[in-house]
This record gives sequence, C-alpha cells and structure tokens, in this order.
Amino acid sequence: MATGAVRDFVASSAWGQLLTSEQLERVLRDVSESGAGPGEAICRNGQRSDYWYGVVEGLVKVSNVGPDGKPTTLIGIPRGGWFGEGSVFKHERRPYDVVALRECRVAQVPADTFHWLLAESIAFNHYLIGQLNTRLAQFVIRCEHLRSYAPERHVALCLAELFNPVLYPGTTMTLQLSQEELSFLAGVSRGIVNRALRHLEQEGIVEARYGSIDIRDLAALRASAFR
Repeated sequence: MATGAVRDFVASSAWGQLLTSEQLERVLRDVSESGAGPGEAICRNGQRSDYWYGVVEGLVKVSNVGPDGKPTTLIGIPRGGWFGEGSVFKHERRPYDVVALRECRVAQVPADTFHWLLAESIAFNHYLIGQLNTRLAQFVIRCEHLRSYAPERHVALCLAELFNPVLYPGTTMTLQLSQEELSFLAGVSRGIVNRALRHLEQEGIVEARYGSIDIRDLAALRASAFR
C-alpha cells in the first residue's frame, strides 16, 4: 500500500492525468512504494521486471558493468522521472542496475497493472510511445556526444538532460545535485566536473553552490554542450 504522497505523485503525473477515473482508481489501488539509501540498489541487472518505477524523491543512476568490470553510468533520473518501461513492456529481465545516489523513494506500478493499462487506455499508449521515443533520442545523443566532444562538454549535456520536459517534468532551475553526484551521472572525475562548472560559471550559465547548482541560462547550457 502506498502513502498518500505517493498516490498524489502518481495521480498528478503526466500519464496519470490522462487516465479515466476508473483506470486511475485501479492504479492507485495497485501502486506500492519502496525506499533506498545512497549506494543501495532499487533493482539489479538480471532481476525480473516486476514493476515500472517513478522517482518520488531523490536521484538514481542507471548503470551497467562491462566485461572488464568497469561500471558505466547510462543515465541519471531525478524526481518526477519514470523508468524501466522497456523491460516491463518486453517481459524481459533488467539489463542494468538502478542505484540510489541519495535517499530515494520510488513508486512501483506492478507489471500486470502496466500491461492492463496498455490494453485499456489509448491515451496511456500515446504517452508511452512518446516516453520511449524520447528516451531513444536521449541515448542516441549521448552516444554521439561521447564520441565527438570533450568530457567537460559531457558534464554540460548531463545537466541539460535533466530538463527534458517529457522524461523529467519535475526539474526546477535549482538542481539539488552535488559535484560528486554529477560526476557519477556524467561518468567523469570530480576534477573534470569542477573544471566544467567553473567554465559554465564564468559564462554566467550556472552558479555552483554546496550541494546544488543554479541554472541561470538553460538555453545557453544546452548550446554549450555542443560547442
């Protein structure tokens, strides 16, 4: 059983607002919640895809470990983001780890409820197509960026990604994000993060504080990732 705050989170989500009252009632009856502390797993590579997850509070990273044992961060997901729909949709085991970077609370929509929505709600299908298409574009851009741009620019890209209105509608212009957390998301050292933030500050694009980053010019931040 989910708390009232988690039920409100689901009901106010972009997809929750598209459901009929009867459909939403079932989702709110079925949804549950879980928590994880920094470094704790929300789900593991190879685990059954029993839930579709939404980040109610906190920040998580989606990562994997290569054959050489080196971990690679794929994406970060802040408050308001939903993840794991691909694995649930395909009835496959998770191909990645999802780990909390700070204290997290997540909403869990059961796979059976997820597939029931696919069968019952055209609006939910439209939402999901948009979510999957936007996520695919995110990975294509990341792949191109890693091959073509300096690591400092990848820091700017990771910051800009958090403002995707489809994937992360809850992001505000003040990111509660430490330099250590940003280094995990970007897959670079803290030294590179520090240099990148100093450069962005000099251009008046961001202002880095202890444990947070104020975005002063979002359009310039997005442009700086590709210079």
